[in-house]
Amino acid sequence: MTWLLALVLLVVPTLELGLIVSLNLALPVVGLQAVATAAVGWWFSRGEDLSLWSELESDIQNGRVPTEEALDAMLTVLGGWALIVPGFLTDLAGGVLLVPAIRGLLIGPIRGMIRQHLV
Repeated sequence: MTWLLALVLLVVPTLELGLIVSLNLALPVVGLQAVATAAVGWWFSRGEDLSLWSELESDIQNGRVPTEEALDAMLTVLGGWALIVPGFLTDLAGGVLLVPAIRGLLIGPIRGMIRQHLV
């Protein structure tokens, strides 16, 4: 799992920088986009606190699959956090996670993966 996080932390910024360079965007445009999406991301993630993470961790440690509502809230927070991180790809991922229909499609497979992990 550590190697996956390290890979993401190396690959995503490289792709973001390559995308910005290839689109030949001016620095003020990139800055404005970063500030605007960070504000939207903060707005979406401000309603949740760390008790959500404690609830999810407690459920998994006790061998229970988290509820759909808890996973929906987690995906909303992750989407907000992805918008806070500057970059086009992270903004795309964050925007996708903030669409309720897409979160609904993701919850089933996530619960299935957790269920398999708990067995």
